[in-house]
Amino acid sequence: QTASIIQTRSGAALNPTITGTFFGLPSRPDVVPGQPRLNKGGKWTGDGVHTPTYYNAAAYAVPANYSGNPGDPTTLGTAPRNSLPGPKFFQWDFSGMKNFAITEGVKVQFRADLFNILNHPNFGNPGNMGICESVPSTVPFSGCSQANVTFTTVGQTIADADSTQVGYGTNRQIQLALKD
Repeated sequence: QTASIIQTRSGAALNPTITGTFFGLPSRPDVVPGQPRLNKGGKWTGDGVHTPTYYNAAAYAVPANYSGNPGDPTTLGTAPRNSLPGPKFFQWDFSGMKNFAITEGVKVQFRADLFNILNHPNFGNPGNMGICESVPSTVPFSGCSQANVTFTTVGQTIADADSTQVGYGTNRQIQLALKD
């Protein structure tokens, strides 16, 4: 007997912000015309220096009239809500089992379970969606006082982020069992 489960889904929609603040309402940046949101050839685990990240930080800028007050509707940027796709998910699990008759009344089942058989990495969502690490303390703002070098960098798989190293979102795992 065999059994198989295939799970696949598109990534969750993500919102770029001006700063990755925890408190208050985040403010949306402006979209820079002519800049693609995604880097061709970018990697989820790119460092932005040697390997480009999947997202293009140059596609967003601080609005010219940004007041520094998070959520101020007069300084809301042009970036649409949910404008970036998160990492996609794909996992194929497979099982095979065979029953053996030892005697007339005793049977043994050998079972092999393979989780994430293709060993496809499934990354978690980026932790920080802010384009700036900080903004200047003087008004009007002309941009980031310090750019966020970790903008949209993904460093963990789903299993690492959830601290679960068995099953959903993990690397390939093989489980062998013998039961009566």
